[in-house]
Amino acid sequence: MTIRNYHLRTLALTVLMIVTAHAPATSSAQESSSRERPNVVVILADDVGVEAFRAYGGEHDTPNIDRLVREGVTFDHAFSTPLCSPSRTRLMTGKENASNYEAFGYLGAEERTFGNLFSDAGYATGIVGKWQLSGNGFDGRTGISPTQAGFGQSLLWQLEPGPQKGSRYWGPTLWRDGGWLIPEEGFGPDYLSDYALSFLDEHADRPFFLYYPMVLVHDPFVATPAERVGGNEQHNFGLLMQYMDRMVGRLLDRLDTLGLTDDTLVVFTADNGTNRRIYSVRNGERIRGGKGLPTLTGTHVPLMMRWPGQIPVGERRSGLVDFVDVLPTIADAASLAVAADVDGVSQLAVAQGRSPSARETIFQHYAPVWRWPSTRFVFDLERKLYEDGRFVALDLSLGEERELDRQSLTDDDRARLARFQAILDADTVPLDPERYPWCAGLEPSVEGGDPLVVGCGTAPGNRAD
Repeated sequence: MTIRNYHLRTLALTVLMIVTAHAPATSSAQESSSRERPNVVVILADDVGVEAFRAYGGEHDTPNIDRLVREGVTFDHAFSTPLCSPSRTRLMTGKENASNYEAFGYLGAEERTFGNLFSDAGYATGIVGKWQLSGNGFDGRTGISPTQAGFGQSLLWQLEPGPQKGSRYWGPTLWRDGGWLIPEEGFGPDYLSDYALSFLDEHADRPFFLYYPMVLVHDPFVATPAERVGGNEQHNFGLLMQYMDRMVGRLLDRLDTLGLTDDTLVVFTADNGTNRRIYSVRNGERIRGGKGLPTLTGTHVPLMMRWPGQIPVGERRSGLVDFVDVLPTIADAASLAVAADVDGVSQLAVAQGRSPSARETIFQHYAPVWRWPSTRFVFDLERKLYEDGRFVALDLSLGEERELDRQSLTDDDRARLARFQAILDADTVPLDPERYPWCAGLEPSVEGGDPLVVGCGTAPGNRAD
């Protein structure tokens, strides 16, 4: 495929999407500089921790994401879970995983997401990017659909589980409103970005909620249309970072063009730490990605919010933010009530500078049922307690954890340890020990063991994580 053909195909798809949508309402949007209810856009990057971002002392230049830093508020201490599916469940429902996480790549059809919340409030709702909630293809579960989750429009990768999920990058396998869209050429993130822009065009004259869980920068680490000749994985990770930033810039520019910037709350974050094969330089130190691990490098993620006139510009916040807080925060911005079983707290007052913090601790019940062992832990800005008894000091600037000697604790640390232990003890939901759902019915790698727990000496084809 030539570069010319690639650009022609991308242009053709863009024109098709725009023509089949309603005409943009640029003029009416510009005439209404302050809507009664804001638009909301939540952008979720895939597999990248804070150490990769210039805004957090990292090495990669991301000028469009830095625009969100300049024009909004940056949260220095936001935390996801260590892995994508638990994080997405937590983000979309506002609930701690102990209450509703059952399996990797799965969310029950009975769950209510922020898509349902905004759809029920009369918002136009759309999702574009990675789904990964319909099931993992190994345990027989069939999970929630985008429509059941409240999204009226969708263009998605990994709507279906297993090998049929196909490529996210070159020659992508996509589903548009539940139907196959399998272009033989082109770059997946471009198709997804074009669809996101067409959604903004179509709904410029009414309140909308757009959830944009990007496929970038997850492996495979491929070259991009911007630099068709790639290099090793480390080099190509940098290319994907640049391309992710470019996609964010396209969306911000379209909001500007439509006159919607002042009426739109934009949230940018990421689902978990960076791939462990990737190293980044942060604050002068070389840091290895921690995806899958319950450490700082597995869970410390970027978070920026921009809402002109409602959120200060160029400011930073040091309070803790949990992924369960995103749903109640955007609901608060739109004056929507959340269900009583939501575990998160609104961070809107923190973002606006009316409160220094909204929570003192973060608790995680981490049982991904996918490769990594289960654990539970609780932490604040200085200390963390793991279920196995490790009590560690945290260096958030470098993502390092140092175990403390319990015999030498200060009085403050002893009091903190007691509080943390009480939080751990309050979680009575057993941790699921299963790690290898693809090993069902196969010979265990350890004689006499359960292959779902000890493995079977194989890895899933076309891995989904």
